[in-house]
Amino acid sequence: MRVLFANFPLQSHLLFMVPTAWALRSAGHTVHVAGHPESAPHAAAAGLPFVPVGEPYRGWELMRRKEASGTAGRDRFVIKREYIEGEHTRELLLKLVEGQVKSADVIHGPTITDLTAFCRSWRPDLVLWDPMFPAAPIAAEAAGAAHARFLPGQDYYGWLRNRFLDVHRADDARNLGASDVPEEDDDPLGHWLGTWASRYGVPFSETLSLGHFTVDLLPDWARLQGGPDPLRMRYVPYSGRAVLPRRFRERPRGPRVCLVLSTTSARQPLFPSATPEELQEILNVLADLPVEVVVAGAGPWRGSVDAPDNAVLVDFVPLHELLPTCSAVIHTGGFNVFGNALHEGVPQLPLRPWMHFDSLLRAELLAGQGAGIVSAPESPAASVRRGLIRLLDEPGFQEEARRLSEETRTRPLPAEMVPVFEELALRHRAT
Repeated sequence: MRVLFANFPLQSHLLFMVPTAWALRSAGHTVHVAGHPESAPHAAAAGLPFVPVGEPYRGWELMRRKEASGTAGRDRFVIKREYIEGEHTRELLLKLVEGQVKSADVIHGPTITDLTAFCRSWRPDLVLWDPMFPAAPIAAEAAGAAHARFLPGQDYYGWLRNRFLDVHRADDARNLGASDVPEEDDDPLGHWLGTWASRYGVPFSETLSLGHFTVDLLPDWARLQGGPDPLRMRYVPYSGRAVLPRRFRERPRGPRVCLVLSTTSARQPLFPSATPEELQEILNVLADLPVEVVVAGAGPWRGSVDAPDNAVLVDFVPLHELLPTCSAVIHTGGFNVFGNALHEGVPQLPLRPWMHFDSLLRAELLAGQGAGIVSAPESPAASVRRGLIRLLDEPGFQEEARRLSEETRTRPLPAEMVPVFEELALRHRAT
């Protein structure tokens, strides 16, 4: 069959898809990746054919404008536990959905026509799409393809959709005809999806917002409850094309600690990023500890910080090769470093001030499992030192991290899920 992966234009949002893409290719299926033009080098580096659609992604431009106007708060994209578990009024949920639609219309609207034209020409049997790429389900249904959301973390959008329907329009949702486009005031997302879909003769249904099914790589304890029940699959670490430096091929004599500061955050203002002064402060408080600190992805800070004798700055090192040699990892909460560390059984110390989207929720749930510590909200350097000493000195953290690793490895691998994808594609695609 033909399988299309629809990718949001961040390298991190492609990396977690690559093992599944290659599992399908290795089983004899034809696989393409489609997305905004700037994703081309990342797909090519993974050996996957890439189809550029639409225009360059405009999200970074919009965030730069917000920064210039002073409206881009540092914790703007952080989903907090009290928010998820709190009271959800109709007004609050409507505001959240309206923000989701505004972003989709400005950023992804121009992509829909191009992606739909490709899908109708290539005729994929299955489209696996990032929930942050809402053009994909419209194009998939216009081409008669089965399609599924492939989650890059917690299912916030699935939770929001289900919660919105429950609270804001429960009665209307039960009575709405399958092909009716919802009114904009009643259901902004349904209206946006349905209006675009109707241009290609596609009737509105909830599959446009939630897919025919959902693929989830998180363990059950880390999932955001309230979204659709997912198809569970194992996270397979993949860090992209890389050459492993000699010094990282063997375990060090003493503890090695990996410090990951997202280079995406440094280059693009969508997410908060540590300043050189903040990184320097963290390195300074760790300088007298008997550990080797490897700062991965340090390119944007090179020349701006002085590395102590026990620290080394590297522009890039594949985390799936480095982390098995580490005793702990300090990071900003990204899904791929979280998944890598979970897979390898490495205790984690997520840095609260630089988290974004679902990172804080995942970090708190990890800490609840006993496999990590979340740093303090402000001035994290001192809490990083205290937390790291605990991770290294208290064996319970390593034991729990190893337990979680063993649990994740009981899930089916992407290669084992290929027959499931084949069956679901056959079931849901248009005849």
